[in-house]
Amino acid sequence: MRTLHFVLFITFVTACAQPSKKTDTNPQFYGEFLYLADAAVLNTGTEIYGVIIDEKMHELHDLCSPLKRDKYDMIPVYVKGKVENKYPGEEGWDKRIKITSIDSLVNPTDNSILKPN
Repeated sequence: MRTLHFVLFITFVTACAQPSKKTDTNPQFYGEFLYLADAAVLNTGTEIYGVIIDEKMHELHDLCSPLKRDKYDMIPVYVKGKVENKYPGEEGWDKRIKITSIDSLVNPTDNSILKPN
């Protein structure tokens, strides 16, 4: 009986010590994206976020551009990102988002979902 307890204990400790698979803990957002002249926003309908202008934001803009009917057209997107508050004294929206991944876009003319390659 002691051997069984010992084996179960070792199995439990070994299982707990195994590294967990890394999962994306960043939340997903659905909203309308717009980038104009050094300012980008994501309007979710309940919150408006300034979007941090970086490589991922430019990638999203490049994917959205062919779908736009004019430069003010907002494209519905599904993205994952990290939300942070703006720095004190900084201009812009109170909250901003750093896009970590682009899940899909919605074509505004026919509502089809487009997945990036």
